[in-house]
Amino acid sequence: MRILIELWMWLGEELGQDFQSPTSMRSAREMDVEEGTTVIQLFDRLAARYPPIGEKIFNRGKKSFYPNLSVIGTRNGQVISPFNIENTILKDGDKITVLPLYAGG
Repeated sequence: MRILIELWMWLGEELGQDFQSPTSMRSAREMDVEEGTTVIQLFDRLAARYPPIGEKIFNRGKKSFYPNLSVIGTRNGQVISPFNIENTILKDGDKITVLPLYAGG
């Protein structure tokens, strides 16, 4: 299965050449995942391989995303329910986007 990971986290070159970084704010990577992989399993593997993901996006010890983030999944152009995105089983063509939360007025 092929999926797209998109990180709006200013990681730029910290992730190396596996990720494309068209801007310093956005990094993206298409990758193959095994059938049955959940979003949590995917980010646990990514955090193990890429230390900046473990430091800024996914806490491997707690198996959860850091609370200052919004994780959005889309499938066939439709948003995947955000209420349990972590346990969503990925399907071919899914896109997972990680955004920092902002507050303002």
